[in-house]
Amino acid sequence: MTSSILTEVPPVNAEESFAIFERHKTSFNFPIHIHSLYELNYIENARGAQRIVGDHTSEIDDLELVLITSPNLEHAWVDHNCRSKDIYEITIQMNSDLFDGGLFGKKQFRFIRQMFERATHGLAFSRPTIINIKPILSELLASTDPFNSMLIFLRLLHTLSLDDGSEVLSHQMFSSGVTVYDSRRVKMVMEYLEQHYGEHISLADAAAIVNMSTSSFSRFIKLRTGKNFIDCLNEIRVSAVARLLVDEPTNSIADIAYKCGFNNISNFNRIFKRLRGFTPQQFREQFVKKRIVI
Repeated sequence: MTSSILTEVPPVNAEESFAIFERHKTSFNFPIHIHSLYELNYIENARGAQRIVGDHTSEIDDLELVLITSPNLEHAWVDHNCRSKDIYEITIQMNSDLFDGGLFGKKQFRFIRQMFERATHGLAFSRPTIINIKPILSELLASTDPFNSMLIFLRLLHTLSLDDGSEVLSHQMFSSGVTVYDSRRVKMVMEYLEQHYGEHISLADAAAIVNMSTSSFSRFIKLRTGKNFIDCLNEIRVSAVARLLVDEPTNSIADIAYKCGFNNISNFNRIFKRLRGFTPQQFREQFVKKRIVI
């Protein structure tokens, strides 16, 4: 990371609600990092770059917009397959206490509060919404009146909160934060899996939690989550492994895998790479070598 990039990030002091800044750049050279501020990051013309948010990795398109509201959620964008030499970024950084009760506690801001809860795991917005908010971002950048800037900022948040196509990026086993389930029974099952993922858990065990037969439960979990039971369990276990690969750099990958419920290392390696796009060793190296706190 170069010092010029660091100095381009303006501090948000206690008297400010947010700060917005833009920049053109030829590459991504900011390492994986965490910080106390909430952040909305817009990126244009960087197709093929890699987004890293928690244990999520993926290539981005030519338009990118991600909101992060957790102080402990590692994130970065890296060049990867990006060939562009004119990358455009707009970043909005916000004081987290802006959203503690008060005006934002009123019912008119319910959707914005829910959006910020989801964004504790990183939230990527859909292309139609990104296109819709581009003029708002331009208006916010051009505004010189603090009160008017706040009104534009609220309009931006409101528009983002209505995006039905937004996607939560990192699993909660990796990133601390609030996860909202739309079903009481799904919540019961997921909480059980998150507490006991290191143990042997069968389909029958999970079905018994919600007093369902195994066949009915299989249909239910697939309908509610879009995944079968084994996929749900493996995703939780892989995310737990990913967290420990970062937090316990001296512990062996095999020991971590066994601790998180995987009994077959070759099967674990295959599942991990399928879900994360890296081998466990590559994932660990990516985070441990590039992680900073700002």
